Amino acid sequence: MQRTDRNGLRAPARVLDLELASIGRDGDDSIPVKDYNAMWCLSRIDGVPQEISFWDVTEDTSVSTRKLRDRLNIRATADDRLRPVPQPEAADLDMTVVICTRDRPSGLRATLTSLGRQTDANFEVLVVDNSQGSTTTAMVVEELDLARCEYIVEPRPGLSRARNRALGTVRTELIAWIDDDEVADADWVRRLKEGFAHKAKPAAVCGVMFPAELDFEAQVRFEQYGGFNKGRNLMPEILQMGAPSVASPLYPLPAFGPGGNMAFRTEALHSVNGFDPCLGAGTRTHSGEETQVLSLLLLSGRAILHWPSAITWHTHRREMTALQKQLYGYSAGLSAFYASMIRLRPTIAFDILRLSPYAFRDLRNGSKSLRVGQLPHDFPAYLLKGARRGLLEGGFMYIAEAIRDQRHPA
Repeated sequence: MQRTDRNGLRAPARVLDLELASIGRDGDDSIPVKDYNAMWCLSRIDGVPQEISFWDVTEDTSVSTRKLRDRLNIRATADDRLRPVPQPEAADLDMTVVICTRDRPSGLRATLTSLGRQTDANFEVLVVDNSQGSTTTAMVVEELDLARCEYIVEPRPGLSRARNRALGTVRTELIAWIDDDEVADADWVRRLKEGFAHKAKPAAVCGVMFPAELDFEAQVRFEQYGGFNKGRNLMPEILQMGAPSVASPLYPLPAFGPGGNMAFRTEALHSVNGFDPCLGAGTRTHSGEETQVLSLLLLSGRAILHWPSAITWHTHRREMTALQKQLYGYSAGLSAFYASMIRLRPTIAFDILRLSPYAFRDLRNGSKSLRVGQLPHDFPAYLLKGARRGLLEGGFMYIAEAIRDQRHPA
C-alpha cells in the first residue's frame, strides 16, 4: 500500500469510507483489495470528514484499517477537531427534500431508500417526474411508501422547470435537492439543518458529493478532473462577497456548490425568482442553473455555507462517451450562465469583462484553480477538447434556448 495523489487513481479503484473513531475497538479489520489497482479513502471522525487520500494497492491483497490509520495524515483528533455546533432551533426547522427525475427508476429507488434511513426523520419528500408521467416512476414512489412523500409531474422538459415546479409546491422553511443518481449519507438531513443553524445565517447550505464507485475508467477520469468538489476542501467555509475564496459572485471557480447536494431557505430561493428555465439538464445549455441561483444570492449580499459534513454519494458516468458529454455540458453551462446573467442584468457584461484576468490565470497550464489544472499526462485530450468547445458554444446555446422559450412560453 503506497500513498499517491489524485492522478495516481487507476480503475478499478476501491471506494472506502473510514470512520477513524471506531478503529481499534473491535480489533484490526482487513479490507480486500486484490481486485483493485487503487483506493479512494474518505476518513472521518464521528461522521465529520477529515481527509481524502489516495492509495496504490496494486501489490496488495488486503489493507489493514489499523495500519491505514497510522499512515493517514490526520489534521485533527476526536477531542480537538472543529465541531459543527447547531443552535437549538435547528432540529425544529421544516424541510422538504426534492428529487427531480426522468425515467431512472433504479436510481430513484436507491435515492428514496437512503432518505428512508435518515437519522433525522423530520422532513418531507417531493418527487418531481419531469416527463409526461412515467408509470415506472410512480410505481417506485408507491412501492417504497415513504411517510410524507408526494409525487407530481412537470411535463415540460428541463431540470429548471422541474425545480421551479417543486418550488411552487413546497411550503416548508427549507428546501433541499438531491439527484436520482445519488444516495444520501444517513446524517445528511441533520447535517444540512446544522448548517442553517450556523451563525452566518446562510441563505443556502451546500454539501459535498463523493463517488459511490470508481470501477470504470470514466469514473476515475472524472475524479482526476476534480469530481464535484475540486477547489473546496473539507473545512466549513462561509462564501459571500468579499470572502477570500470568492473572487466575485460572478466567478464560480471553484464552484459555489453542487446542484445535486444543496439546500435553501425557501424564501431566499423565491427572492431570486427560482431557476432560469433556459439553463440546466434537458436544455441545449446542459447545466448552470444552480450556478446562477447561487450567484444571485451572493450578489444580493447573502451568504452560502460550504458544509462538508452534508454528504451524498454519486454514481459517476461509466462510459467515456457519457463523460465526454458531461464535461462538454459543464463547460457549456458555465458560459451559458454568463449569457443568462447578461440577459437578466445587461450592465453585468462590464463586470464580467473585468474578471478576464482571473480567467487567464486559471486557464493557464499548471493552474490549480480550474479543473484543467494538474491533470495526469495521460488524461484523454479529447475530453479537454470537448470541455473547451463547450465554453465556446454555451453562450450561443443559451440564446437559442431563450428564443425557443419565448416562442413556447409555459
